[in-house]
Amino acid sequence: MGFREIILENISNQLKNKVLKLFIITPKDTELPYDAFAYLTNKEIIALHFENKGNFKLWMDIIFKKQYQKLEKNSVNGQFEKQPELNQNPQFMLVLGKGEFSQKRVNSGMLIDEKPYKNTGAYLYKNAPKQYNQAKIAKEKQNYIKKYINTYVENLDTIQLQKLFNKFISTRKIKPNPPKNNQKIYNEFESLANYKFPEELRILLNNHNGIENTGFLTAEEILNEWKNWKMIYDDVNWMLIDLTGNNHPDGRKTIGIYTNPYWIPFLSTGGGNFIAIDYAPGSKGKSGQIIAFGTDETKIRFIDKSMVSFLEYLIDGKDVFNNGF
Repeated sequence: MGFREIILENISNQLKNKVLKLFIITPKDTELPYDAFAYLTNKEIIALHFENKGNFKLWMDIIFKKQYQKLEKNSVNGQFEKQPELNQNPQFMLVLGKGEFSQKRVNSGMLIDEKPYKNTGAYLYKNAPKQYNQAKIAKEKQNYIKKYINTYVENLDTIQLQKLFNKFISTRKIKPNPPKNNQKIYNEFESLANYKFPEELRILLNNHNGIENTGFLTAEEILNEWKNWKMIYDDVNWMLIDLTGNNHPDGRKTIGIYTNPYWIPFLSTGGGNFIAIDYAPGSKGKSGQIIAFGTDETKIRFIDKSMVSFLEYLIDGKDVFNNGF
């Protein structure tokens, strides 16, 4: 891993542009250099040669040691006689990038094979880092989520919500931290989200700045958690298939996605899991409903139809957090 960081940093400095991904291919014989291709942040692809000697060769020998040992073992046990289509002297490819360090055989003769020298341009395009397709990836996510977005909550009874929160505090005999002016936080949220900070949360936060031992978040914590989850959603390495691949809806009330910017977490249940207001409900859901999502929530659970009924359940002492199981 140290070698990876050093070589990526040094090539970036030499080329005066950050290297996102680097392919290094071993030579066909000891007289030839190592071929390499570097993907830069400005979407240029640079072809490079590394001399087959010195410290660089020592590093390559260490990295590919197991590959060469496996090749020798195949030769001894007659694997190449059994499969004459296999290349007895294949090249190897080292792929380096952020969080990536992998090895592949090149032109090995296998059906599923890496062939960087056959239609090289098409090969490089196909294997470009995801950052090269950032706009396409973002559009794919937006096209998926836009049909669910609804930031308007119908029939929000603000007076009832205020009364219920006060009753929740008195019934549970808890003492919230004194409220503070959160307007700057609301403004920052709205500038990033392009929709208004939830009125339900404004009402609650008019009465507290966090409540000890309940999981209720401060306005600042709400903003920070929302930004953390939005960062995952926006990350080019999280494609739509990654966001939706392991998460499931709760019937048709919620949508099966790991995260999106239209869930606003306001209560932590621990371990990176949250209760949130849902502004991107499923076809049978309702804007402003309460859901559970997070690190361990493979099903995006429907908790309650609104903040009002959520507080009513809390006042009654019911275990609303287990809804959806």
